[in-house]
Amino acid sequence: MKKFLAIVALFLAPVALVVGLFAGAVYASGEWRTEEEIAGRVLAGEPAFLGLAYRDNTRYYKHLVASGKAAGLLVLGTSRSMQFHSEFFTSPSFYNAGGGANYVHEYRFFLENLPEASLPDTLVLVLDQYFFQEGWSAAETLPQLDYSYYSFDAGAALTRSLQDWAGGKYSLRAALAPAPNTYGMAAVGRGSGFYADGSYSYGRLLDHPEEGSDVAFHDSFDRIQRGVNRFEWAADVYEPSLAEMDRLLAFCAEHGIRVAAVIPPYAPSVYLRMAESGNYGYLSLLPAALRERFAPYGFEVFDFTYMPDTLDAEYLDGYHGGDRVYARLTLELAAQSSLLAGQINTGYLTAALAPSGNPLRLASAG
Repeated sequence: MKKFLAIVALFLAPVALVVGLFAGAVYASGEWRTEEEIAGRVLAGEPAFLGLAYRDNTRYYKHLVASGKAAGLLVLGTSRSMQFHSEFFTSPSFYNAGGGANYVHEYRFFLENLPEASLPDTLVLVLDQYFFQEGWSAAETLPQLDYSYYSFDAGAALTRSLQDWAGGKYSLRAALAPAPNTYGMAAVGRGSGFYADGSYSYGRLLDHPEEGSDVAFHDSFDRIQRGVNRFEWAADVYEPSLAEMDRLLAFCAEHGIRVAAVIPPYAPSVYLRMAESGNYGYLSLLPAALRERFAPYGFEVFDFTYMPDTLDAEYLDGYHGGDRVYARLTLELAAQSSLLAGQINTGYLTAALAPSGNPLRLASAG
């Protein structure tokens, strides 16, 4: 019996070693740390960089930080708003809550659930085009409004960390010895995650775009052809979404929040493919429909759906512009927006748009 147990132990020892090694990597990375803890570190002034790989509580996390930070200048939108960095602005009180709203009804919910003292003076509202077509925003498709979140699951994280390592997504050395103030397997393994100001880094993908999920926009073009997944066809602007804008704008006006809305860009080739299809009539109607509602409050709408002065190579995929795209967009806001006058760091942006040798990186960002 002792000999049998010894053989079993000898057989299991390598397995235990491997499991222990990957469990140690997950632990050392900080993947298990709670959003409350990281938000607390950010609010205490730590330059915390958060990139969780095995759960997504972005809306919850952004709301925690925004509630405590009480930024005077707040960016709110989907992942297409995450490339507005604090360096783009002169305001000492800035936060990017990108990812805090993934559906049209979530903007108002985000703001209504902030403490009164945490509401911003100025709101940069990034309005994705597909929020205003029925295929994405029909009432029966909208998720429940709450801030429930996923807890850390050690077993699932261990399994997926093994799979990701086998797939070459990270090195054990990086995970076992993370840089200071860096939390989560995505952050330590791929350099992707949220800075303390709420803006986002795509990490390794910036230098290796060939590893992305939409190389040469093949996925975006497929969605356009089929009319699915944010590229649903629509001839007209969806009225219930405009009605929700009315409610949001009334809330902002009531609370003294000035609103500058940005309709974000598609990669030029993707926009042209959409236009050529003839299936996206609502895109040309949307800016006027929004301005009709914003103007009575003195609020602004800026349409950047098509930016022909940008390059396809400056986009991470068909509808996510990189830092150079958003730096150029923000410079245009500086020239056009009355509400953002004096709040945009044009000197930084001009320098950042100097040649960098990489279409996805700013010159001043290295």
